[in-house]
Amino acid sequence: MELGIRKYTIGIFICLAIVCALAMGAAYLWYPEAFGWKVPVLALVFFAVSVLGILMLDRYSKKGDRTLVSGYMAVKGVRMVILVGVLLVFLLIDRHSVKWIAAAFVLFYIAMLVFDTFYFSKKFKK
Repeated sequence: MELGIRKYTIGIFICLAIVCALAMGAAYLWYPEAFGWKVPVLALVFFAVSVLGILMLDRYSKKGDRTLVSGYMAVKGVRMVILVGVLLVFLLIDRHSVKWIAAAFVLFYIAMLVFDTFYFSKKFKK
């Protein structure tokens, strides 16, 4: 089964870029102290973890459908652990804007989950 790595990468990039722009705009308007390097770096981390995840899923998809399902769940778990670790590092670096970093993290994570849900539901219907 072909997962469409290029299409997924472009789609997740656009999705995260939109969320990053919205988060940066909200930060500029409501919390100017948080306006800085943290949100774009968080977006890049989410992008890197998403690409790593699709590459891992591509390896599972070549082994068969049974391993793809278990691989999908494994990738979700690994992604969550990596991203929570990154969140903790960000919170240790900047303790003054904990609420803002956590809110941006939640926005990026929800955007990533929604994109994954739509992308893979379309992919597995075929």
